[in-house]
Amino acid sequence: METIRKLPNLRHLRAFEAVCRTESVNAAAAEVNITQPAVTQALSGIEAFFGQSLFVRRAKGTYPNEAGRLVEVRVRRFFEQLAAAVSLIQPANMRSGQAVRGVTNRITAAQVRALTAIARSASLSGAAKMIGVAEPSLYRAAREVEQVLGRSLFYRSPTGVVTNRLGAEIARRWGLAQLEIDIGFDDVRALGGFFSGRVAIGSLPLARTFILPRAINHASQIYPQARFEIVDGPYQTLLQNLREGVLDFLVGALRNPPPFDDISGDELLWDPYAVVARRDHPLFGKAHIGVADLAEFGWVIAREGTLVRSAFEALFSNGPRPLANIETSSLIATRGLLMESDRLTLLSERQIAVDERAGLLKILPFPLPHTTRSIGVTTRRDWLPSAIHECFLECLHRAAREA
Repeated sequence: METIRKLPNLRHLRAFEAVCRTESVNAAAAEVNITQPAVTQALSGIEAFFGQSLFVRRAKGTYPNEAGRLVEVRVRRFFEQLAAAVSLIQPANMRSGQAVRGVTNRITAAQVRALTAIARSASLSGAAKMIGVAEPSLYRAAREVEQVLGRSLFYRSPTGVVTNRLGAEIARRWGLAQLEIDIGFDDVRALGGFFSGRVAIGSLPLARTFILPRAINHASQIYPQARFEIVDGPYQTLLQNLREGVLDFLVGALRNPPPFDDISGDELLWDPYAVVARRDHPLFGKAHIGVADLAEFGWVIAREGTLVRSAFEALFSNGPRPLANIETSSLIATRGLLMESDRLTLLSERQIAVDERAGLLKILPFPLPHTTRSIGVTTRRDWLPSAIHECFLECLHRAAREA
């Protein structure tokens, strides 16, 4: 089960950010309206959370060190995400910085984790396990969120309490806020020469056959303690996980234009489709292959909404349509179906390179104009990568060049 890391006390984070900005405990105390000893205690709490000294303390002021600057950037982005979510509930004439800050300052770490966990879980009990609290405590924190924001965020479905549309969007942004603290934690550990964080990659079919394994092998040589998690699934599911911060990258065919304004794609390579069959398919003995010849055989096709499915539909849009009663996105299943029959399918040329070399599958000599797709990496538009993320992106581009 997915887990959500604990958050520091948000009042401590506010005091930390104020000290970093003003370089003064006294100035920060006046700004966040707490005593100087309370600010000093807050700084100690934040340093304990990150397991690292974050300041250089001198007679003239308190200055963030290198680790402190890394954390400062993440903390500032954390509060920006909280504020962006709060602005969703404010009327247009009340979205001033002061009004948004007034609400944001009342939010607690327990409320952030509660809303995020409920949005990502199918039940209150599952959400409680996700963040390691008792179910009544989770329910109480969830209701407190509604009171602070002044809006309903949940409804009771047949499966239990779930977030409504507003609650899901606020939870998504708060999940991204939580991610900033997680990355800050990993950044500080990496600064000390130890990285044990997770790199989560959503993988579409082509990526997992060549580009992704090679990129991970390269990156793991540089960060041997990093954990690389490859997540398979339909594009829409992986995209949602990326937008929620559950995934760091989505590697595979790019959509143009992107389906959401908050994501962007970086092209790695072009990959043409081909008609594929077993190596001794009857069509290999034919001098000239036309669309009508392809339509005489059964087909294995991809799911609706995929780019390769659109290419299949375009291929037979003006002529006889073949029997296409098997639908799958599994390369393993497709390979087995083709090996045991005269069926055909559309796959990318790079996707079957290993099968071609092994003599299992073969590309039919049939031209497919205008069926080249762009393969790349999709990320969140406002994402600030960590050192390991930057390294992995470089390794992806290297693997694409080698392809």
